[in-house]
Amino acid sequence: MGKPVLKRDEFSNTRRGGRYARAVRIWLIVGLLMVVGQVVIGGITRLTESGLSITEWQPLSGAMPPLNAADWDVEFEKYQASPQYAKIFADISLADFKFIYFWEWFHRQWARTMGLVFVVGFLAFWRKKYLDPPLMRRLGVVVLLAALAASFGWIMVASGLIDRPWVNAYKLTLHLALGITLFSYLLWVTLQVSKPQLPGFPHSRVERLRWPLNILLGVQLLLGGVMSGAKAALPYPSWPDMNGKFVPTVLTDGSAWTVENLVYYEASLFQPALFQFLHRMTAYSLTIMVLYFAYRCWKTIRNRDMRRANTLLVSLLITQVVLGILTVTNSVGQVPVGWGVAHQFTAIALVATVVYINYLLRPGRPLRPVENTVENYR
Repeated sequence: MGKPVLKRDEFSNTRRGGRYARAVRIWLIVGLLMVVGQVVIGGITRLTESGLSITEWQPLSGAMPPLNAADWDVEFEKYQASPQYAKIFADISLADFKFIYFWEWFHRQWARTMGLVFVVGFLAFWRKKYLDPPLMRRLGVVVLLAALAASFGWIMVASGLIDRPWVNAYKLTLHLALGITLFSYLLWVTLQVSKPQLPGFPHSRVERLRWPLNILLGVQLLLGGVMSGAKAALPYPSWPDMNGKFVPTVLTDGSAWTVENLVYYEASLFQPALFQFLHRMTAYSLTIMVLYFAYRCWKTIRNRDMRRANTLLVSLLITQVVLGILTVTNSVGQVPVGWGVAHQFTAIALVATVVYINYLLRPGRPLRPVENTVENYR
């Protein structure tokens, strides 16, 4: 008599899939942590003005840093031909150049290491038949997102090597958005592999609040990316007002609302004022939305995991708001690296929590049916 086949209850969204090998789960978690590291290192690279220190894109040969004085002279000469050196850092010493070179090299090297970890793990698990077609398709999407993020990373850097001596704020935001999308998707896949048997709450009264929360958080992340790229905190380092006004004067001047002021944002206060104001207003709206969402969850879903996730969500949001205020108010002459990186890291943690809450509410179909489970994978 054969084993009974367990079916998925389409109404309760019950997951009855088998589990993958423990090594696969660890591999995916390591990949997640490395993506977080890449985003944080990218933030340090941005805040230390290191992104334009390496003027060439060499995916393989660029893995080797300068090893002697002659190599450093060559790299320094290449940098001296860039607009950033000519217009901003003309007095930079070789020692200072080595500092910014390190962060950009480390950022790229971390990306190379991520690729190596993925390729080695994929080949090993594929050879052992630990990866089935559903998971392989999702890993293919991960590779595509990683390739897009890397490509736009170079496009972003190249934007500061032609005329303007800094990376384009909008291209930086697109690069950041791809990195966060990669992290979110990989986290979802990791949850499907690690926690395949969740009931979900498809008929919960908080379901209709889920997408507005996701969209508002996404908008806030994009605004934060532009604000970071344009250094929009510097002209208005005060809170709760913006240099004494709730709405900056430049935003009430109709003549300032031009495409040129958005494109050439370094030439006026309009774009920094606009995006910092929008970032603040969206933060207030997101705070209200999160508090209401958490309240509705507590009222309607009596589930330990959901309650813990919402407690973490509210805690992270409060932390993020405080870090944002500290970052802005300490941006006098220069955006503080420590506060800025902490603000960015907490944003990633906030994204992870929201993705997890989405998964608890709607885990979706299991990747593998129960009959494909191999006992020694546990």
